[in-house]
Amino acid sequence: MSTLFSVIMPVYNREKLIIQALNSVKIQTYRPIEIIVVNDGSIDGTANVVDEWRRVHEDKNDFQVKYFFQENAGPSSARNHGLLESHGEFIQFLDSDDLISPNRLEILANIFKQDSKVDFIQTGFDGFCAGCSEVIEQHYGNPNEDLLVLALKGRLWPNTLRSGFRRSLIVDTGPWNKDMTCFEDYEYVARALVKARKSIAIKDILASARRGGGMRVSDNLRTYQGRTFRIMCEAALYQGIQNRTDIPLYAKQAFASRLYALGFRSNAKGWKNLGKLCGKFAESLGVELDGLGRRRKLVYNLGKWGGSVYDFMGRIKNRKVHNKQRFLPVCHTCSKG
Repeated sequence: MSTLFSVIMPVYNREKLIIQALNSVKIQTYRPIEIIVVNDGSIDGTANVVDEWRRVHEDKNDFQVKYFFQENAGPSSARNHGLLESHGEFIQFLDSDDLISPNRLEILANIFKQDSKVDFIQTGFDGFCAGCSEVIEQHYGNPNEDLLVLALKGRLWPNTLRSGFRRSLIVDTGPWNKDMTCFEDYEYVARALVKARKSIAIKDILASARRGGGMRVSDNLRTYQGRTFRIMCEAALYQGIQNRTDIPLYAKQAFASRLYALGFRSNAKGWKNLGKLCGKFAESLGVELDGLGRRRKLVYNLGKWGGSVYDFMGRIKNRKVHNKQRFLPVCHTCSKG
């Protein structure tokens, strides 16, 4: 008998979009599946839409749809609720405005079944314009690289859409941080990676994220709360590798370097407590820094003045690159109108 795959879907006021997400699960080539929809206090017609869709599409034998309502508490709380109600050995989180490719769950399940040690899989994903559905960004998995090392180097884009989990890892990772209002997916995946027995990536694009009308990651970083949450993500990595002897030196050096950079950028904003915390993490890693790390530490030690100058010069140098790498890329088709 095939192993149950649970798809956890938090939803808030998505009556016009959730059907697309549900359909992307319905057409999966894998069975059995259970969808756990947790309505996070919606005040629109989401409940009726889900109920009607379930009535038409549910098959009790191999495709179950479970619906739960809670008072509005945020997506992380809804995901925790969904996990408690789920029974699958394999777990996929799916936001109610995103989509998964028809063969995604089959590919993930086959990998999990072939290697019992694998408990985390990352795939590629693309982003499509909410206005016209044009694909405006593509991100591929990194099958030949260590995912934890990539995270320490700051080269991993950890979101829930592209991640598949074995239930045992979900248990070890613990609940989602319901107090975080942004970067919660980054923090959760960071905790999962340091707990994973074996994490792998496949290059294929097997999921799609809706883009448009939201805030960019860089915008969140400009707020004190956003920067605090961002540092919490690094803290999850820091705490997870403290007692591990299998982390390569170059990965720790890159991590320390990034922490000093995050620290002096926090100093430049006048957030001395956040800057100090980053410096504390970096220093306690106890590694000899490479050239870039030494320069960043020097700037960090200069306080607010050093951070401001470095940040200003970096923005001038990288303005064109930065514009091309925005979290929410521009759809040229819609922008023409």
